[in-house]
Amino acid sequence: NSHEGATAGEISALEEAFRKFAVHGDTRATGKEMHGKNWSKLCKDCHIIDGKNVTTTDVDIVFSKIKGKSVRTITFEQFKEALQELSKKRFKGKSDEEALQEMYKLIEGKGPGLTGVT
Repeated sequence: NSHEGATAGEISALEEAFRKFAVHGDTRATGKEMHGKNWSKLCKDCHIIDGKNVTTTDVDIVFSKIKGKSVRTITFEQFKEALQELSKKRFKGKSDEEALQEMYKLIEGKGPGLTGVT
């Protein structure tokens, strides 16, 4: 699977999207962690929130569940966990693996404000 094979120096399209959203609107952000606000934005901009299977509430719940108690951000690893949670809702009826791949496709190559731009 192509997502696993990225070498240390090379970041995946998924991670690149994560970083773009993570630093959005935050001049001090390193791109290694993402705030809830940017997580919601990513979910909206990448159409993970479809208003039917996945709502803003779902996205917030998953974020709260995945991040640590005393922190306000998630790491890229936690981000992938959150996507896994949501993929089951967003792509009901697909296998976990397929659903996750579909999720990645929604996000890869995206960035804040680039939505709907082809």
